[in-house]
Amino acid sequence: MTDSSTKILFHGEALFRAGQKATHFYLVRRGAISIVDQAGIATSREFGADELFGIPEVLARGSWDLSALACGLTEVQIFPADRLFSTLSEMPDTHSDFLCRVAAMA
Repeated sequence: MTDSSTKILFHGEALFRAGQKATHFYLVRRGAISIVDQAGIATSREFGADELFGIPEVLARGSWDLSALACGLTEVQIFPADRLFSTLSEMPDTHSDFLCRVAAMA
């Protein structure tokens, strides 16, 4: 996929921070990403290898409510929001509307 990139993160390194615009969604290739509060203490979710995250936030065109930190050496594949929106535009309206409604509930 030519419109994605890969990033290696070290333990504790931030992928994104609360308040930043959600302009990308992510696939964890190896390692793990913890979604944490602004203080970086409480973990609300953890994503491991082969897990995709960030699509609801990208669909909402909002900002991240929480921060994402690497747990150990972590590799993520980064997809731009445009990739998601172009895929949605190619779907039948009923499918893309459904996905947008599901994202709004997240």
